[in-house]
Amino acid sequence: MVCFTDIPLKHSREHCKKFGRFGIGFKKTSLMRYGANPVLYTTSVHMDRIKKIITLLERMVDREKDREWRDELEPYAFEEDETCAFVGIAEFLQEYSYKNINETADYVTYYQREWRLPFRALEFAGKGTPQAPGMGGFYIRDGIGYKTMAFAPADVDFIVVPIRYWREGRSLSKRLDCKLRIHELAMWN
Repeated sequence: MVCFTDIPLKHSREHCKKFGRFGIGFKKTSLMRYGANPVLYTTSVHMDRIKKIITLLERMVDREKDREWRDELEPYAFEEDETCAFVGIAEFLQEYSYKNINETADYVTYYQREWRLPFRALEFAGKGTPQAPGMGGFYIRDGIGYKTMAFAPADVDFIVVPIRYWREGRSLSKRLDCKLRIHELAMWN
């Protein structure tokens, strides 16, 4: 899964403390075309119920594979793609919570602005298929498997760099034909 944030740049100080000082801002329309969706937040009470449903659905996905032999009268009649659709929706669920309830409203909205793009939502570039933008891929390095997602340079809206890297950022933003954002300056807008 690839996770994105939809926070205003004025929150970049907090974000950079947790995730690093460099970023890529994508055009939402491109990400949505690839299958990204905002996270669906729910309370802890419902999240416990949802976790039980997710466990059931994951078992159902495994059972649905290669079931051409299924009896037509069998009461359990989900098709594999229907079961996978349920699991796919579950990948966008997250408990609505934040670390310090006494913080300001801005702090709360900062933590509840995630978008996700699940790997299984991407068309897979398998053996011999070139990985085009919006496609998922897989490679192995040092015995560890890695999932990848390709994107086109036109998908990039802006890049974010610290002020001390503005020259390098400007050069890269010109090559990508996108905007440059300096996160330390964004805090004051």
